[in-house]
Amino acid sequence: MNKEAWDQLYASTTDLVWGSGPVAFLEEFLRPAIAGGRGFGRILDAGTGEGRNLPLLRGLGGTLTACDSSTAALAKIPTALQQSVRVVTCDLASTPFPDASFDFILLCDTVETLPDAAPVLREMGRILAPGGALVCNVPGPEGDVAGIDMVAIGREGYLYQGRYFYRFFREPEISALFTDTGWKVARAQTMTWRESAHPGFRTEPHQHCSRVYLLTPTKS
Repeated sequence: MNKEAWDQLYASTTDLVWGSGPVAFLEEFLRPAIAGGRGFGRILDAGTGEGRNLPLLRGLGGTLTACDSSTAALAKIPTALQQSVRVVTCDLASTPFPDASFDFILLCDTVETLPDAAPVLREMGRILAPGGALVCNVPGPEGDVAGIDMVAIGREGYLYQGRYFYRFFREPEISALFTDTGWKVARAQTMTWRESAHPGFRTEPHQHCSRVYLLTPTKS
């Protein structure tokens, strides 16, 4: 039901729901690695949506793959990008990629939308090559959108507009989840940024606050 809700959102408008520019924290968070000369090699944008982060990732060099479970979202990736990016429709908890397929994975604005994040994080570990890294952001309950226009379900989850699942992790909770799924935190930074309104989803400009993590596998 959650995946169907997101797919219907993307199909409901010809506009790009999230806009065409990359999420504002990404370039700043990656800058130390870029300045340090880190090689990115084979890159995966997991949960790419409409591909807002693909132009920035393509600029890092290497080969670029984008995947999402929403066919409607992937169809909205601009044609020029689709010609230079491998686009794959799949469930993030069960991807078609062989072991150790990627050197760098981005999982942006995704963890908080997963009713069960553990299988996805384990799958990301399976397809990451030794020496690789995963970047993800995880908003906590202190963020400016947490609980707004949301109805609590169970002890930990919310439904936004009665359709879209969210969970906002406190730091000890997300640290335990990373440990349980085979990850260690190489770098973490709390970042805030402004977003414009999102067609069909959020009507007003708003501010986000997330902890952003650079993760490496516990076993490599």
